[in-house]
Amino acid sequence: MKKFNLLQIIPSLNSGGVEQGTLDLANYLSESNTKNLIISNGGSMLSYLNKKNVHHYKLPVHSKNFFKMPFIAKKINEIIMQNNINILHVRSRAPSWILPYINKKKLVTVSTFHNVYGHQNVFKRIYNKGLSNTKFIVAISEYVKEEIVNHYNIDPKKITVINRGIDTNFYDAKINNENQFINFIDKYNIPSDKKIILYPGRLTNWKGQIEFLNIIEKLKNENYFFYFVGDNKNHTYTNKLLKIIEKKHLTSNCKVLNHLNKDNLKMMYQCADLVVSMPVKPEGFGRIISESIAMKKIIIADNVGGAYNQLKNLDPIYKINSRDPDELINKINFILKLDPEKLLEIKNISRKHVEDKFSRTGMLKNYVSFYEEISS
Repeated sequence: MKKFNLLQIIPSLNSGGVEQGTLDLANYLSESNTKNLIISNGGSMLSYLNKKNVHHYKLPVHSKNFFKMPFIAKKINEIIMQNNINILHVRSRAPSWILPYINKKKLVTVSTFHNVYGHQNVFKRIYNKGLSNTKFIVAISEYVKEEIVNHYNIDPKKITVINRGIDTNFYDAKINNENQFINFIDKYNIPSDKKIILYPGRLTNWKGQIEFLNIIEKLKNENYFFYFVGDNKNHTYTNKLLKIIEKKHLTSNCKVLNHLNKDNLKMMYQCADLVVSMPVKPEGFGRIISESIAMKKIIIADNVGGAYNQLKNLDPIYKINSRDPDELINKINFILKLDPEKLLEIKNISRKHVEDKFSRTGMLKNYVSFYEEISS
């Protein structure tokens, strides 16, 4: 491995795919004794960091207060100089606005576009474009690359696509601890006499949980039970979701479990007979798609954006090609009435597809090759 010293900057390390990818990369580099640092405002995920070879500095880089940025940058410049950093990778929009105050002498700058982001008004467009003020850009999918070129007029030659990757060794179809699995089922009262449909995703407007209640309403007489699982930091939206569930009299058809840790999420996948992902707007990547497929679960996804990139060349059973609710209802019923053994070949082929194209190992190797190339 060619020598480089990496500093990643991310607002916080509480939860999410961006945060997980930052930690995965840091820990992977630490295994080869590559010096690498993270600056963030801290968070619960710090416990997953290999502190032997990865150093974390806590600074308020989550702040959107532009008056604070020169002072934060001064501390970052000191960290860069003290640690001989030659690659600075900004992982989010807020800290990208610190870049004008960073001493870039002997330093290569990189940013990541994790999504297209809202660009409906001029202020949003200007704020988002802060991520383009680096020498190199990483896009997490072909969809994100195409969109940022179109919306922000970025030179495509400075953009490298490195797909997000999921831990295919962790997300598999095996139940590693039967007692733990039984305890999980008991704790959450997961019914054994119903088909379980899982809708994972952060509880927030654009993930589409409230819109999906209309589907549940039309399926409430079927022998199905629906679970919403995801980060519930958006209390306003979570409360709104719960109130609408009550208003529609769906409390006996679905349940909101809120955030589950990684082990519990895997067990929830294992309980599911079917997974659904129907956000109201395209996702930059959508890691639950690859997670589900790696778990040998059928997931129905809107075939746009990052979902399209992941499902390309896979069986049409995974894809919804319109927003027609009747198409989605028919597909749910069709899949849940199929013989599971008939689906096994599709599931095996699809898992291999994720292993080859969207694994965490592949992602990390691609990052190392990218860093080696840009540091030359």
